[in-house]
Amino acid sequence: MIKRYRVSSIQKIWDEENRIQKWWEVELEVIKAWNILGVVPQNDLDIIIKKVNLSLSRMLEIEKETKHDVVAFTRMISESLNEEAKWIHLGITSTDVVDTAQNLQIKESSLIVLESLNALSLTIFNLAIKHKKTLIMGRSHGIYGEPTSLGLKFLLWHAELSRQIKRVTLAFEDVCVTKVSGSMGNFANLEVEVENIVAKNLQMPVDLISTQVSQRDRLASLFLSFANLASTFEKIATEIRLYQRSEVKEILEGFSINQKGSSSMPHKKNPISSENISGLSRMIKSYVIPALENNVLWHERDISHSSNERIMLPDVFNLITYISNRLNSVLINIVVDEKQMLKNIQLANNVFYSQPILTEAIKHSNNKREEIYDLIQKASLVALQENKDFIEVIKTYDISKFISEDKMKEILTLDYFLRKVDEIYLRYNEQK
Repeated sequence: MIKRYRVSSIQKIWDEENRIQKWWEVELEVIKAWNILGVVPQNDLDIIIKKVNLSLSRMLEIEKETKHDVVAFTRMISESLNEEAKWIHLGITSTDVVDTAQNLQIKESSLIVLESLNALSLTIFNLAIKHKKTLIMGRSHGIYGEPTSLGLKFLLWHAELSRQIKRVTLAFEDVCVTKVSGSMGNFANLEVEVENIVAKNLQMPVDLISTQVSQRDRLASLFLSFANLASTFEKIATEIRLYQRSEVKEILEGFSINQKGSSSMPHKKNPISSENISGLSRMIKSYVIPALENNVLWHERDISHSSNERIMLPDVFNLITYISNRLNSVLINIVVDEKQMLKNIQLANNVFYSQPILTEAIKHSNNKREEIYDLIQKASLVALQENKDFIEVIKTYDISKFISEDKMKEILTLDYFLRKVDEIYLRYNEQK
C-alpha cells in the first residue's frame, strides 16, 4: 500500500515484523500442544519460550539461500536453540503456520474495520435524524420527480451500510479459522488434538477439513463482501458529487479555510474526497477476480495465490479503513443548503403535483385512468415548456370534473410529500 493511503493501525498488523511474530505465535502454540500431549518435555518448552529471539533481518538473510521464507524462519528460530530445536515445526507444514497466522492478522484487522464502519454508520444515522423533515427534490433518471425527505436518503444509506456490516462480519467469521492439519490436510504426521488445542488457545475455530491450505473460497467471500461494501461507499460518494455540481449546489463537501480547489482557478471548490473515495472503491472491486481465481489451486495446493494475497490483503484492509474514515469525515462536515434545495424545488413550477392530482382524481371520479393521465400530462408539458405554474395551468383544463377544490387544496402542499415519513422512521427503528 502506498504511503498516502496507509492506516497506521492496519499497517502495523500487516508489516513484516508482525507477520513473523504471528508465525511464531502459531509455531509456539503447536509446540505447547505437543507438550500437552506428552511429546515435548516441559523443560524443552521452557527453554524454547525463553531463548527464541525473532530477527527479520536474519531470516531474510537465510532466505537468500533457501529460497523459502518459512524454512528461513524456522532456521532463524533454531539458531537460538540447541537440542530442543528439534521440536520446531514438528509434524506441520508451512501453510499451517502461514494460513493460520494470516487469519490472525485478518482477525485483528477486522476489529479496526468494524470499529470504523460502526462510526460511519452512527454519523449517517444522526444525519437521518437531523434531516428527517428536510425537503429535497427527488430525482429518477437524473430528472426531477417529486420532493422527498433528505433524511430518508440518509436512512437508506444507513440501512444499506447495516446490511454490508452484517455481510462483512459473516465473512470475517468464515475466514478466521485455525488450519493445523499437515502437508496434505490429513493429519498423517500429527494428532488432530494438536489443531484442537491450538484453535482453542488462538480463539479461532478449526478449519474442519482442509488440504495443505485453508481453502480460498473463504477469502473469496471476504473480498466479495468488501467489493459489495465498496459499491456502497462509491454510491454515497457519487451522490455527493452529483449534488455538488454548480447547477445543483444542494449538498457539498466541507471546505477548510486554507483549502484550494484548483491550481489555476481560485474560485473552485471540488468534491475531491468523494472523487477519491470513488476511485479507491474501484480498486477494491478489482480484487474480486484474483480472489475468485485463487480458489482454483492444483490438487492439494500450489502457491499461485500466495503472491497476489501478499499484495491484496494489506491493501484491501488499508483501503476499506481509509475510505470508511474519510467518508465519515466528509459526512461529519457535510454542508446541506436547504435554501438551495427549496429553490430547486420551486424551479419545477409545481409539476411534481401531477401524481397526487392523478391519484386523487382516479380515486374520486368515474373516469378512465388514461383520460385523466393524458389531461394532466398535457398541462404539465405546457407548464414546463412555457415556464408557467402547473397549478394555474391545470385549472384551465377543467380538472374540477375529476377532483374537488377542497381535495386540491389538501394535496397542493409540500408537506404532502412528508406525510408518511414519521411512519417510515418508526417502522425502521422497530425492525432494524
